[in-house]
Amino acid sequence: MFPRYLVNFNLSELETRTSDFLIIGGGVAGLFTAVKLASLGEVTVITKLSLDECNTSYAQGGIASVISEDDSTLLHVEDTLQAGAGICNEKAVKILVEEGPSRVRELIRMGLDFDRTNQNYALGREGAHSKDRVLHVGDCTGRAIQKVLMDTVISNKKINIVENLFVIDLLTDRDRCVGALVLNLEKNRIEAYLSKYVVLATGGMGQLFNRTSNSDVATGDGAAMAYRAGAEVMDLEFFQFHPTVFYPTKGKPFLISEAVRGAGGILRNEDEEQFMIHYHPMADLGPRDVVTRAITSVLRKTKTNSIYLDLRHMGEDYIKKRFPNIYCTLKDYNIDITKDLIPVVPAAHYTMGGVKTNVFGETNIKGLYAAGEVACNGVNGANRLASNSLLEGLVFGERVVRKIKSDREKVSFQPSSMEIKCLETVDAADLELDIPAVRAMLKEIMFSRVGIIRSQESLQSALDFISEYEGIFGNKDLNQKGFELMNMFLAAAITAKAALMREESRGGHFRQDFPSQRKKWRGHLVFSLSRERREEVNWIETTW
Repeated sequence: MFPRYLVNFNLSELETRTSDFLIIGGGVAGLFTAVKLASLGEVTVITKLSLDECNTSYAQGGIASVISEDDSTLLHVEDTLQAGAGICNEKAVKILVEEGPSRVRELIRMGLDFDRTNQNYALGREGAHSKDRVLHVGDCTGRAIQKVLMDTVISNKKINIVENLFVIDLLTDRDRCVGALVLNLEKNRIEAYLSKYVVLATGGMGQLFNRTSNSDVATGDGAAMAYRAGAEVMDLEFFQFHPTVFYPTKGKPFLISEAVRGAGGILRNEDEEQFMIHYHPMADLGPRDVVTRAITSVLRKTKTNSIYLDLRHMGEDYIKKRFPNIYCTLKDYNIDITKDLIPVVPAAHYTMGGVKTNVFGETNIKGLYAAGEVACNGVNGANRLASNSLLEGLVFGERVVRKIKSDREKVSFQPSSMEIKCLETVDAADLELDIPAVRAMLKEIMFSRVGIIRSQESLQSALDFISEYEGIFGNKDLNQKGFELMNMFLAAAITAKAALMREESRGGHFRQDFPSQRKKWRGHLVFSLSRERREEVNWIETTW
């Protein structure tokens, strides 16, 4: 049983700050939403670490959008639905594709300068796209978008940025979200931020796995805190593993963008043979789940530690111009990508599931909205189409603002008048908790047993391990790493349970004991907590 709050507190005894709108998270979804909300009132954006430490900054490839006369919204919709393996919310997909170009033009007006060929935008192609439609800024598109949004937010006097705040829990009063309980990492004290409207934009949960392309902050905090507050979470069994991540023995893992294969990069085995032609008609540009499983199969057959990505045939000048960041980064590891093969392995990359929302970002809790990777409105289905994620943050962040603007006159309560407290007496389990060691064990087990290829045996084994640590939720005196660990265990538990329940293979969820799609599983598993704190699981059949 999961507690409502991770710590005891009395709101009346805490230092509190109030604003019209509270945004938790500073990636593309959070910052774009903040920019749009600023016209309606005072906005506070809180981030776990610095403003530039988020998954958005790590996004290399680009942002997919229909801007070419050779392309169409119909084709982009079809590509997204095809990648989503039959369970995309078609309404959400159409909104994403149709409203996307307008949101991209807003970024351009803010100062984002996408790469061009002569007077036209230089459009790339990535896996499972039928047309060249990916706008990019070299191979650092996410970082460029993050910088433009940061500059815009910082220059807006109605937006207050507060860094180094770890959100412990969402605050609720009479079934409405009214703010957040936070740990101030600089002052080492608990504080409260109150608001009539709270927007979750905390990103994903790639740090559940020991191989990941994600930022260190992506520990599933948003989904976990929302779940404890009573929000529904959906589709957590669907996790996307990126096929090509450079994983050095020393140093940080480094994503090798799918744009490299879109530009003609070839995956090769240890004998330098191109193997993807045997696995998918689109070969190296097949859907990410197919490519990832193919690589995993090759690694198992050859008993090797990595496969290779080959750019050598592209030419030195083109490589340095198109992929300068990848070139320079790997040069530091004595790999010259104009002459050498790049060793790569699959790694956890993107959370398709998350806090369940409608197409306006509304959750089942009044006053709580979600946008970006932490949210799940079904737009990605079982497998996200490459370069749709940045677009998703923009489109549905704007729709959150649209909904708040239409509803705000109906909200009359005053957050400052609330009395909220949690003074439970919970006996901590008798655990010798070495947080770094337990975290490492959880990440290894999640990758090996709830990772790319799953089975009943592996999933049940993971759940058995997770159940051994239920007692950590009784520990009321923890620091940031301890709170993160509790969130990770909660997110891991739901992910493994959902994967065990779904007896089929679809998109980012592959069961070797159920290797085919099954019509009866064309739908969504939704987890929530009842008022009595009992876990409930509902099934929503895909009817769109």
